[in-house]
Amino acid sequence: MIRRVLQFVLPAAVLGAGAGGAMWLVANAQKAKPKPAEKFQPTIRVQTVSLEDYRPIITAQGTARARTEIGLAAEVSGRVMWISPKLVAGGLFDEGDELFRVDARDYELAREQALADINSAKAASTNALAQVSSARAAAAQAEARITREEAEAEAARLEWALLRKVGEPPALLVRVPQIKEAKASLFSANAQANAANAQLHSADAKLKAAEAALELAQLNVDRCSVKAPFDGRVRSQTIGVGQIVSPSAIVARLQPVDVAEVRLALPLEDFGFLDFAGAFSGGSNLTNQPTVRLRPSAEVGGGWTGKVLRSLGEVDDGTRMMAVVGEVKDPYRRLYKADGEVLSFGMFLRADIEGRELKRVAVLPRDVLRGGDSVHVFAEGKLNSRKVE
Repeated sequence: MIRRVLQFVLPAAVLGAGAGGAMWLVANAQKAKPKPAEKFQPTIRVQTVSLEDYRPIITAQGTARARTEIGLAAEVSGRVMWISPKLVAGGLFDEGDELFRVDARDYELAREQALADINSAKAASTNALAQVSSARAAAAQAEARITREEAEAEAARLEWALLRKVGEPPALLVRVPQIKEAKASLFSANAQANAANAQLHSADAKLKAAEAALELAQLNVDRCSVKAPFDGRVRSQTIGVGQIVSPSAIVARLQPVDVAEVRLALPLEDFGFLDFAGAFSGGSNLTNQPTVRLRPSAEVGGGWTGKVLRSLGEVDDGTRMMAVVGEVKDPYRRLYKADGEVLSFGMFLRADIEGRELKRVAVLPRDVLRGGDSVHVFAEGKLNSRKVE
């Protein structure tokens, strides 16, 4: 029975207590008093400016690259007999250094054969020259004999006439057979001279061919020693001792180290601050060559100073920017054996390019620009917006 009474009494008591507490809170609640709104007064930082000459700095970034890269190949075919320790990836070499050597024995034998051919051609030429001289001497003797025989024949005719003999003198008396024989000897001597001249010309041609073969053989012997065409570095190589090489096979890739080039992409509007005559036409037409200062993106060393030599004269379709090419001399510090930080190819760099000098301008921090082309000017107690020229 008690249990049943509690089931009804307790809930009613809880509800009554809650209703009474709520009424007390409503009766004793404090009302919020409104505060008057304060007038907004922005903080203004005023900076006094003056007109001065100023040279802007255009920033960009790019990667150091070699000016060019060539494929190294042998000029003759053969087996590789020796490789320089410098001919490894990353190896540095000087102009004229021997990089590898090809077996030269075949070309040395060809040189000896050419020497033998030269001697043979010279002997043939000497022999032909002797035959020419002999034939000419025989021809001269034949001509002299003809002259003598004709003189004797004329004398015989005069004697025949003085003796008042009837008829023509006999052929033997007027030397007809002797004259014919002398003329035949002259014809034979001239034929021998012509033949000897032909042999002489042939020998001279063989001599020239043998001399050309000797020059080619010597050139091939020299080509067996492959030397560096410039001061540079090895980017990669695929050659080993015993390998058969040919003129069409690239065995290494070489880069000159006289300069390093950096392509720097610039927004088109930045060219207005640079003294680039004809920059949009490209080519090496930047006569003023602005100074560019390069520094690594990571803290790995100092910086380098170079010149901007040219623009590419082409706007990139994706970025709508155009690149200029900066150059740093002797990046690996080898040409002049100078001290300083080495600028390695492939290093990512940040660049500061000196712009053209602006006369009588106000230099302001970038964060004071509003809308990208105007600033606030405080004058006579008022703040006005003024467009930047």
